[in-house]
Amino acid sequence: MTEPSGNADFADRLTRRRARMMPVLALFLMIQQSAYFAHGDGTRLVDHIRIGGWVAMTIVILMVLLTGGFWFRKAELRAMIEDETTRANRASALAAGFFCAMATAIICYVMKSAWEFSVGEVIHLIVSAGLVAALLRFSILERRALG
Repeated sequence: MTEPSGNADFADRLTRRRARMMPVLALFLMIQQSAYFAHGDGTRLVDHIRIGGWVAMTIVILMVLLTGGFWFRKAELRAMIEDETTRANRASALAAGFFCAMATAIICYVMKSAWEFSVGEVIHLIVSAGLVAALLRFSILERRALG
């Protein structure tokens, strides 16, 4: 893709694209979550590949939430994309994700006698719940800021 002459316009388009992609990433993460619990006990090779895919996806999503993404763009363009509002929105999204992860952990602990989840399944739930909440919160705040 060629960058238009106006970096500000291009930065605005990238910001809008990021705001649209966050709920899509959250949806992909939830779909993968349902696939994780619907298939196998994690002992087959395909289960290990699926879990590896989840780990890779969660690491990328976490890094996007922490840094804002756009790692391969020019520093000048990244600076335009990462304004004060975006940094505040990311901080709020990370706080919401942390809260949701902690709430999920507490629920899993309280319900441990009623539900028979493995340690891996509980970790999977906690991480996925926190990331989905952070992605959705960031998307909502960014869309609101963009008007």
